[in-house]
Amino acid sequence: MRIKRFCGENPLEVLAEVKRVLGEEALILSSRKREEAGRVLYEIMAAVDREEVPERGNGKAGKSPEILAELAEIKRLLQEALSEKLLRGRYLRLLEAGVPAFWASRFSDPLARLRERIRAHQPGPASRVQILVGLPGVGKTSSAFKLAAWWRYRKGRPVAVLALDRYRIGAKAEARRLGELLDLPVLAEGDLPPEGALLVVDTPAWGPNFREEELADLVGRFPEARIYPVLRTTESPEVLVAFLKGLRDFPLAGSILTYTDRLPFGPALGFLLEPESPPPAFVSGGPRVPEDWEEGTRSVLERVFLRGLNRIFTIE
Repeated sequence: MRIKRFCGENPLEVLAEVKRVLGEEALILSSRKREEAGRVLYEIMAAVDREEVPERGNGKAGKSPEILAELAEIKRLLQEALSEKLLRGRYLRLLEAGVPAFWASRFSDPLARLRERIRAHQPGPASRVQILVGLPGVGKTSSAFKLAAWWRYRKGRPVAVLALDRYRIGAKAEARRLGELLDLPVLAEGDLPPEGALLVVDTPAWGPNFREEELADLVGRFPEARIYPVLRTTESPEVLVAFLKGLRDFPLAGSILTYTDRLPFGPALGFLLEPESPPPAFVSGGPRVPEDWEEGTRSVLERVFLRGLNRIFTIE
């Protein structure tokens, strides 16, 4: 069987070339349209069941340049077909493992894109006022004190926590207890922060009592403030995307990822590394304050976002 690929800007001319080279009995194996250097090209792969003249001898010396070129083309086409098949198989396995189609479908190889975004990660600059915002149950209050403790004990910066959650039962008592445990000043609404200190703001849970209007008022009080969305990594991707969309008009510095110790498959969160999402600035991997807290470096992001690949792919 003889297999050959034909390419041109006019599909009728490409078909005519197929018939001219392979004859009327040629079988069309595949056809596609692609762009190359700003041109639209039509590509047809065709075959014909035709016997070739048997060659004499064993080496390449007995093969004509035309036959060698054809063998090389067949090899290239087979490699291309196998590569596309492997990518399709990888894509389907990623979807089965929980990677959202709205992100994976944007790329021919989602895993390559994931690694590319991790390599491109750049932490954003810190602001004097850091406001944490999150859905109920994401670990926002503990994240606020972990962040404050990180600034004080690892970076040597003076810091205070402004506790504004007046709706959740026990929130004030929890803030006081953590403040005493970590020797951090805890401020109430209306208190002035210590001069020169960083201010970490713990807000009420995102919901009926705290939405865009209340956050806008808070940002108005602190013009230099930056927002840190607190994202529970075990939450569904659709919920996380909807939550981030509600914050798109605010000055976002970076996200805080919580419950990463319970995350079964890291690539499912690959969409959080895209430019339209705030880059992961910090990672919380457990309930201990302040031990389970890390800065979102590239090595930390690799550990989180590539978790579970060995269960899906034996070789990566």
